[in-house]
Amino acid sequence: MTETTTTTRGRTPLQTLGDYLYHDNVFVRFVTLWLVLIALFTSTWYVAYYLLPEGLLRSSNTARLLPEYAGSVWAEFLVIFAINLSMVAVVAAVNTFRSLRTPAGYVVVAVVWIQGAITWGTNSLAIEAGRLAPSLTVVLGRSGIFELTAYVAVAVATRELMLWHQRGTPRWREEFERVRSPRDWQLSRNEWLVLLAGIALLALANYREAVMVSRVVG
Repeated sequence: MTETTTTTRGRTPLQTLGDYLYHDNVFVRFVTLWLVLIALFTSTWYVAYYLLPEGLLRSSNTARLLPEYAGSVWAEFLVIFAINLSMVAVVAAVNTFRSLRTPAGYVVVAVVWIQGAITWGTNSLAIEAGRLAPSLTVVLGRSGIFELTAYVAVAVATRELMLWHQRGTPRWREEFERVRSPRDWQLSRNEWLVLLAGIALLALANYREAVMVSRVVG
């Protein structure tokens, strides 16, 4: 008991947070990463809304690469879902790289969350709707936050797909070393559950988005 307490007290807050972010329990990883990202999203959203120029990311918004409205809710849903599934595949694929304890998929998902917050705050959406003021109503009224949550689920569920590992620092100098083979991949039952739940949430969010698009341009 004394040894455990001493070890815990000797760790910095960031190290303790890392213990939860990279916990063996996938549910602990999911909740921790989601809480970190929602805090980052909210703070970035406020900064973007009040300080950044309007339309800052409009030219780089990947939604503008979508084809014209597909003609029906279901057709539009299939297009949106296919594009988001490709993003899910990217998150899982980059998780084959890990720097120290950090799966690369975590970094990709964090970047997507930050981009989403700036997009909302600066009116950089594909369909212009003005700056979206930070509020719970906006969060619950749009599909974006649910898509982002699905990405978190995929990132934490596929953590064990690591093939290349960067063992030391500084990170910009250390090379990645091949430490595993795809034959070593094995997701636990809970990881499969979180992965499938994330994909299901993504599908629901994309269908909702397709409905919203059809009401605007259909």
